[in-house]
Amino acid sequence: MYRLLLQFLLAISLPVLIGISLPDTPRNEAAPGTEYPEHIPGRFTGGFGEETCHSCHFDYDINDERGSLEITGIGDTYEPGSHYNITVTVSSERLGKGGFQMTTRFKDGSQAGSFAWSGDRLTLTPLEDTPVDYLQHSAAGTAPVEERTARWTFVWQSPKDAKGPVTFHIAANAGNDDMSSFGDWIYVREWVAEIE
Repeated sequence: MYRLLLQFLLAISLPVLIGISLPDTPRNEAAPGTEYPEHIPGRFTGGFGEETCHSCHFDYDINDERGSLEITGIGDTYEPGSHYNITVTVSSERLGKGGFQMTTRFKDGSQAGSFAWSGDRLTLTPLEDTPVDYLQHSAAGTAPVEERTARWTFVWQSPKDAKGPVTFHIAANAGNDDMSSFGDWIYVREWVAEIE
């Protein structure tokens, strides 16, 4: 009896433990709930007490030197009511897919400005209980734009009625595209733009 029970438990759990796909899950697709190509299920920018992507993709230290996260188009100052063309680029020697999440907030944590873009590489994280916009990659936006590099371009419209400095938080994932949360490199940036 004990032997039959043990064989039954091994037959059920062993494929999961060693990462073999179960018969009803195609080998080239992640099981439901293990991958989030269209949205990140939560707030992971690293700002205002939030975690970063590193909470799930924890194999390596944050900001591994073998890759990079670059943000161009906005610096340490901004002019109220202006448009800034911002480009986010993440690259690494093992990038197969990329992703990011970003916010722009005043020091009280409220939304600062708004985002706009064209194309299908970007979306807003579907969070119903917050007035803050979390800009991020879409499912189509995870694809590299060139070898080992993912890039996204968008417009940030600074707030017309600016009430102080704006804090930018961004976390990016240089994923290896192995359909798991392992082996990925996470990059995090934070900076404050003062009113010009």
